[in-house]
Amino acid sequence: MLAGAAVAAVLAAALVTIPSAHAATGSCQVQYQVTNDWGAGATVNVVVTNTGPTAVSGWTLAWTFPGSQTITDMWNATKTQSGAAATATNVSYNPVIAANGGSVTFGFNVTYTGSDPAPTGFELNGSACGGPGPIPPSSPGPTSGPSQPGSPSPSGPGAPPGNLALRRPVTASSAEGTGLAAANAVDGDRGTRWSSSYTDPQWIQVDLGAVRPVRQVILRWEAAYARSYEVQTSADGTTWTTLAGTAAGDGGDDVLTVDGSGRYVRMSGTTRGTAWGYSLYELEVYAVPVAVPPGPDCGQVPADPSANTKARNLICYLRTHAYVSGQTDVADADKVQQLTGRYPAIVAFDFMEYTRGSIQTQQVIDWARQRKGIVAFQWHWYCPHGGNYSAPCDFTPDLSNPSSKLYQDIDLVVGELKKIGDAGVPVLFRPLHESNNNYMWWTKRGQAAYQQLWRLIYQRAQLAGAHNIVWVFNGMASGQGTALSSWYPGDGYVDLVTSDYFQSGGDFSTCKAIGSAKTVGVAETFSPLNPSTDPAWPYYVVWASRDWPGSGKDVAGLWKTAMADPRTIAVSQLPDMNAW
Repeated sequence: MLAGAAVAAVLAAALVTIPSAHAATGSCQVQYQVTNDWGAGATVNVVVTNTGPTAVSGWTLAWTFPGSQTITDMWNATKTQSGAAATATNVSYNPVIAANGGSVTFGFNVTYTGSDPAPTGFELNGSACGGPGPIPPSSPGPTSGPSQPGSPSPSGPGAPPGNLALRRPVTASSAEGTGLAAANAVDGDRGTRWSSSYTDPQWIQVDLGAVRPVRQVILRWEAAYARSYEVQTSADGTTWTTLAGTAAGDGGDDVLTVDGSGRYVRMSGTTRGTAWGYSLYELEVYAVPVAVPPGPDCGQVPADPSANTKARNLICYLRTHAYVSGQTDVADADKVQQLTGRYPAIVAFDFMEYTRGSIQTQQVIDWARQRKGIVAFQWHWYCPHGGNYSAPCDFTPDLSNPSSKLYQDIDLVVGELKKIGDAGVPVLFRPLHESNNNYMWWTKRGQAAYQQLWRLIYQRAQLAGAHNIVWVFNGMASGQGTALSSWYPGDGYVDLVTSDYFQSGGDFSTCKAIGSAKTVGVAETFSPLNPSTDPAWPYYVVWASRDWPGSGKDVAGLWKTAMADPRTIAVSQLPDMNAW
């Protein structure tokens, strides 16, 4: 299994860029990347970039496979295949490829025999791709004319695309130390950051070089974030206009839609959200807003602004349904089917042994493809300093040491989550579970340390590009010494608020009251819910069958009752997640 993972890592690094001639709709370039390969099949990510001056409206990309590849499923596009000839056509939410470096991304899975060679040519709307490569990220791109201070070009077709702050001159009120300079916040590298001294107020500002339209500002916070701040612009660096602000910041990625202009853009922080300073991975400025990944409008915005369509659809599915059934472990889900004739909609897996050398990612991907169910993951994290998940573990010093074992463990797990996402599978991820029970090592230093660690895991997932995650906060809604709400990491880091449903029926309302109208669930319980008697929780997951006899309940009989009720959602009632 480890050898297979190593092969997949090598294949994931192979990126093929196809050169050719100009397309009739404008020049284009295609990047074809194998992100996972398991010997008889592979997952492919494709990026189509429009390098010409005219937007493409409605697109079909065609190619011919040089091997025996057969597409099994595709996302963000509609597939056709006849023999070796294949096409991908836009879906309803991505028909336009913007001019001057705009791009669309889609992916698919293939099966094959022998080898899996990449195609050597692509056609966009009937004409071969190639021409000049995409505009480098550091270039602001063409404009309708030179920009002069005091006369910004309007946002629209002639506005400069791309991140206007990228690698521009930048200054700040302070820097915490060596390696944490202001320039790190505009270098395009999510692995570096600016950090201020530990006092209020602090600021960081970037010089765009000329007065530009400012329509979107993105602040990508490290774990040390601003509770209260303003985003301001200025034509001369002296007189400032406030475009946006908040007194209730909770970190994460703040994507701010604004309407203004200026040569200088500043984040002015007045109140820190932690005992540390203000720290940004990136300060990004756009005249043409970055598109938010498409997804259904169900009244809940994902914690991750870059969450992919599958994660967004999963959040909305759970938000609009009740009694979605789940069971921990594949063997136990099979047992439920043997007992009842119906298979649970969710199966929960565990990262318990990942940091000790056992890898099961491909088994999870295979299960998702075979059963077409919802994947959930908890993480019984063995203490990075030694001992199991309930051992005493002084993790706080490691929060400032990216080379520590704690960071290595996090990066390993989020890397595996990304592999699952690259295979087209969204994940309900429940890290640092049972927050307020004072049993797991990550709970033993109190709420503030717990919240800091949660935010660190979120940030490392962002850096890894794992945007298939639905973030599941968990604890005991009742029966504990501290309230579950006091452990909540913040709306910017959580999608679902869940309880281990061991206590009382009031747990439902307790979870509903945490956060800003988050979807709730029962992440771990000893027996399935009964739609006739239990609150309408969106979903539940029953713990391992080895503990059924010790729960004091007839769990097998309760499964039979639950699955006999048509309101209980089994895997056969789920929508086709491959179409999400």
